[in-house]
Amino acid sequence: MPYYNQPEKISTLLEALNHQTVDQLKALAQLLPAGKIPTRKAELVSYVMERMQGKSLKLLWQECDRLQQATIAEVVHSSNDYYQPQRFVSKYGAEATWTNGNRSSYYSHSNPSLLGLFFYSGTLPQDLKAQLKTFVPLPEPTRIESLETLSPILTRTLVEYNYRDRKQHSTQVEFPLSIRETEAVAGRDLQTVLRLVDLGKVSISDKTFFPTGATLTTVAEVLEEGDYYSDCAAKRSPAGWDYSYDIGAIKPFAWVLLLQTGKLVELSGKRLVLTKTGQKTLNNPPEKTLQTLWKQWLKTTSLDELRRIDSIKGQTGKAKRSLTAVAGRRSVIVNALKDCPITQWVALSDFLRYMIAAGYDFEVSRNSETLSIEGYGSLYEGSWLFLEARYLLCFLFEYVATLGLIDVAYLHPDEGFLILPSNDYYSDATLSRYDGLAYFRLNAFGAYCLGLSDRYQPAVPMQKQVLRILPNLEVVAVSELSRADRLMLNSFLASVSDVVWKLDQAKLLDAIAQGRTVAELQDWLIANSGEALPQPVAQFLADLQTRTTSLQDLGSARLIRCADAALAAQIASDSRTKAFCFIADQPKVVVAGQACYLVVPAETETKFRNRLKKLGYSLPGLS
Repeated sequence: MPYYNQPEKISTLLEALNHQTVDQLKALAQLLPAGKIPTRKAELVSYVMERMQGKSLKLLWQECDRLQQATIAEVVHSSNDYYQPQRFVSKYGAEATWTNGNRSSYYSHSNPSLLGLFFYSGTLPQDLKAQLKTFVPLPEPTRIESLETLSPILTRTLVEYNYRDRKQHSTQVEFPLSIRETEAVAGRDLQTVLRLVDLGKVSISDKTFFPTGATLTTVAEVLEEGDYYSDCAAKRSPAGWDYSYDIGAIKPFAWVLLLQTGKLVELSGKRLVLTKTGQKTLNNPPEKTLQTLWKQWLKTTSLDELRRIDSIKGQTGKAKRSLTAVAGRRSVIVNALKDCPITQWVALSDFLRYMIAAGYDFEVSRNSETLSIEGYGSLYEGSWLFLEARYLLCFLFEYVATLGLIDVAYLHPDEGFLILPSNDYYSDATLSRYDGLAYFRLNAFGAYCLGLSDRYQPAVPMQKQVLRILPNLEVVAVSELSRADRLMLNSFLASVSDVVWKLDQAKLLDAIAQGRTVAELQDWLIANSGEALPQPVAQFLADLQTRTTSLQDLGSARLIRCADAALAAQIASDSRTKAFCFIADQPKVVVAGQACYLVVPAETETKFRNRLKKLGYSLPGLS
């Protein structure tokens, strides 16, 4: 939502002065160098106009303090003519002095500061802007603060009111930061979830296409580091707050949606299955797939991330018509991300301030009144730091981080108010499961996906023997297995114990019937054992390969019995029918009068029947 209203343009300073009252003009005249101030309006207008030209104008600008000069410079060198207070404060940390009294506001006309000579209801006249542009230097560039390293502890001062002594008491509390480096983990998680889909263990709703509760639990259990808050319930809040409630899934939900968006999976009944693209992805470098998923997500309309903010109600009602396009919102956030220093930690609060200061404007709703907040009521005056910031939190935490573009550091969502800038009415409210995101770091993979670097070289994992293949057809884990490795073993081999599996013909035939291949297993075993397969194992797999390729399914066909071999030969060789049938294999010696058979593939049956009539034959009972 917009956080300022754009005043109308003012073409000339004369026009602006003519709209002032006599008292307002006198107040402006008193700011000018000493001289006899007239009393009539027309004379007052001329008096001010004469002293706002040429060298006099430059001297007035030089009298302004640093923040006042910055205010003028920001508008002079902007495509707009109006002052944007929130953008200015986000960049400079404070507002300039607009009045010489207690009240400091750009729309106040009483007792103005020198800025009152330049701005009228917050707008700089265009002819005055042109004059100022000749000598006012460019404003300082908007910068984003960053850190090279993070402390694992976030220290904050909490102020609580004691009703017994009726005083406020301050306490310093240390909150532990959870830090996740996602660049390498994302690729392994991708492979794990794809394996899980291949095992038929991922179910979704056929209406919303969202994962079921059981699926979210299953996916969280197989992810390498679990979900962000998987072990949260077991922890105690340093401030003594209740953490026992269910925060909800983040990464598991994201993976199921991302795979659908990337067309790596499709719905079959209520379960997801791998598409041909998804099957190929199992053997492709994960970084290429992750980059593709990222590009697809930026364009998708299958989910508005705002839907994931459960406390914002009314999104599916009439408010839906007022929501803006998600692709436009994502584009603005991505452009802001491109300004972040690579491999440097950025505080979320600093990033939000930077977005406002640098003009990365986007709005979630054109009419926020149609939305409401659970426990607070309608959003009559929604703040950008409330609605848009929560959308941004979800986008970064649930999708950008899950895909491995940014590393994240976070607190419990209930501690989110310690991170976000003050938001008045909603400043201490936990509004989403994403409120705990405190810092993020654009990593090398993120820089590549954002187009900030031309090449990406994934870190080469240290080669180590994971499996030992024994001649007795057993496969033993000799070091810690990833969850994707365990899913692979369980899909092909029979489990003997937690660390031992056995090559079993029946189990392997079931896997092959589901679309897996012997070559896939053989290559994987060699890659993870680091040595050639023992001869009995290689022979077992070779025999199995022969068995699975000895038979071939050519599809459905109709078997037609002919009265004798001569008739079958006539039909099979006639130019009108020979393209649509063939003679079934016959004994080498055919007895006269013995029946013979024609095979007609299902896809050519209609044409065969039509051409057969032209030969003067028909098939009884075939309609």
